[in-house]
Amino acid sequence: MICVTIGRGRHASLVEEWQAAAKAGAELVELRIDCLRRDPDLKRIFKERPTPMIFTVRRSADGGLWRGQEEKRQQLLREAIALGVDYVDLESDVADKIRRFGKTKRIVSYHNLKNTPANLNEVAEQCATCDPDVVKVATAAHGLADAARVLRLGATFKKHPTVAIAMGEAGVFTRVLGAKFGAPFTYAGFNPERIFAAGMLNFASLKNDYGYDQINAETEVYAVIGDPIGHSLSPAVHNAGFRQFGLNKVMAPFQVAAGELDVFFEDLEWLGVKGCSVTIPHKSDVVAQLDHQDELVEQTGSCNTVTRNEDGTWTGRNTDCQAAIDSLEAAMGKPEDSSEASPLIDKQVLILGAGGVARSLAFGVSRQGASVTITNRNDPRATTLAEEVGCRTVNWSSRASTIADVIVNCTPVGMHPNVDDTPMPPAAFQKPTTVVFDTIYHPEHTMLLKLARERGCVTLTGADMFIRQAALQFNIYTGREAPVELMKTVLKRKLGAIRDA
Repeated sequence: MICVTIGRGRHASLVEEWQAAAKAGAELVELRIDCLRRDPDLKRIFKERPTPMIFTVRRSADGGLWRGQEEKRQQLLREAIALGVDYVDLESDVADKIRRFGKTKRIVSYHNLKNTPANLNEVAEQCATCDPDVVKVATAAHGLADAARVLRLGATFKKHPTVAIAMGEAGVFTRVLGAKFGAPFTYAGFNPERIFAAGMLNFASLKNDYGYDQINAETEVYAVIGDPIGHSLSPAVHNAGFRQFGLNKVMAPFQVAAGELDVFFEDLEWLGVKGCSVTIPHKSDVVAQLDHQDELVEQTGSCNTVTRNEDGTWTGRNTDCQAAIDSLEAAMGKPEDSSEASPLIDKQVLILGAGGVARSLAFGVSRQGASVTITNRNDPRATTLAEEVGCRTVNWSSRASTIADVIVNCTPVGMHPNVDDTPMPPAAFQKPTTVVFDTIYHPEHTMLLKLARERGCVTLTGADMFIRQAALQFNIYTGREAPVELMKTVLKRKLGAIRDA
């Protein structure tokens, strides 16, 4: 179940938003009474109850807005219990001061906004001594290792139903996967302008993009790993495909910082992840984690798709290369599934970047007969990649004066939230026949592409490549042909929602 958290400064706004959440399909709502700017009038708030509720008055030390006296706060909690609220949230250090009464269930909670303590089991055990119906542990995660320990607590602590949440971007997957381990609910925001905890997802996203209510103990877990990862639309696209075929699978985002790949593959091995989509900055480094790899990974040294075999070993594949070539050739006029010669033959292709996607593109377009030039802000990396591919390189400072028929951006410059940045100045687009391809898809129409279009160039967004590589991944994950049109629809909806936000 998804619990929608609502907190407003005015009584009327609180009630209105509660009603709106109920109309949107919320089955449980947490009322954050600490957000009210005046003394709470509980009888007024509870006059109509469109959904079951959790009554919460959170102290500032626990991430709330309550600034009044502690005795008054506790008295509000007792009053709410007397009025028959469905749940009341009691911090573990005050729970013994507030007696059980009537049918109100007790959530005994622990919040740590600074870190994730080493003694998580002891924390949960302490909560369990306070007569809870539900134990809630929410801690700040400073990396994947912290978040992994929090999820493990939720999976192993069985004395009471447990909600274990790692707050922050690194812990988003704990909010999605708790259902697999019996969490009675997870928390989500409703009003996009009000974020109550770092990493909290929106109700509509949890419901529609992750299918949270369908996740159970048998659900197979897939991951998208990278840093940053909040921008990734892979979960929405793949999860829509899984649901289309009635497959009990879910993809969740894992923020894996540089140097943390071993944490993902070792500390989270118990999670039994079936496969991962790999994004920046890990497409090259992940190769060291593989037991087997396909020919493209061997050739390019770049991997964006990893699957676990029945014997527990990992196989890596590269779906970026084929997807990028297909996208480029289609933009240059080659019909789909045509046996015609590649329009890339003898074309001058300038590739910006030297990471995983750049490696895939460089090898791929070279194989199609193009003449490739690589440039990167880190010139030695560009030189190393050029030597491996067998092509030339130019200094980053010379990129705008380099003659090219095709320009491909494989850097993150221009990616959300830095949407006004561009890796190439307007002077770079020297002729209207130039094809400009930006592999970024978030946003779809980057500043680079806007500048290129203004000068009459042929432009190609990263959305086409993204869907093509995702479709290839989906086939690898499921053995089924991907529902491409559905994936396109989901991507368009998500990009539109981001643009309008």
